[in-house]
Amino acid sequence: MNQTVIVAIVTAAAALGGSGLTALVNLRSARLHGDQQIKLARADHVEKRNAELRQSRRDAYVRFLDQAVTAVHATDKTRGQQLTDEDFKRLHATARDEIGSLLPLLNVLSVEGPQRVLEQARELRSALYDELSMIRAVRRSEQERGLLQEAADRRRRAITKTTYAAREALGANNNAG
Repeated sequence: MNQTVIVAIVTAAAALGGSGLTALVNLRSARLHGDQQIKLARADHVEKRNAELRQSRRDAYVRFLDQAVTAVHATDKTRGQQLTDEDFKRLHATARDEIGSLLPLLNVLSVEGPQRVLEQARELRSALYDELSMIRAVRRSEQERGLLQEAADRRRRAITKTTYAAREALGANNNAG
């Protein structure tokens, strides 16, 4: 064979080998890039889902705490010493209804979680009912006034604990403010 043909064959083989090697390197690079894109997409999806869950929980906690504050204000209105029996009954019924409206929000909290927030929210609802019952008992002279202050203190502690549990569930630092 002619030396020129041999050089042409070797050159063609080298070119084909180089092209094949380049193609394999490019294929491997594309596969790695694709795998990285899939990992990034999954991480982005998880991050987005976590953000949606956090916002959903936050909304549920805020709705519950807002309603609890409304119930506190309604309960405080029943404390008036100058209230007629009719006014007291009306305000007491309103406060009881406001506290009762926490129940559907507790159901939401039971779905949203976590358990600690639900437990604290239940304790708050119970403290509100106990305080309202104590107001009625003191008004009827069935209980001493000092017990009313204890009930109010229990309710305040329950609000604080519920707020802290919600903040903790949302990842907040309760020592920061």
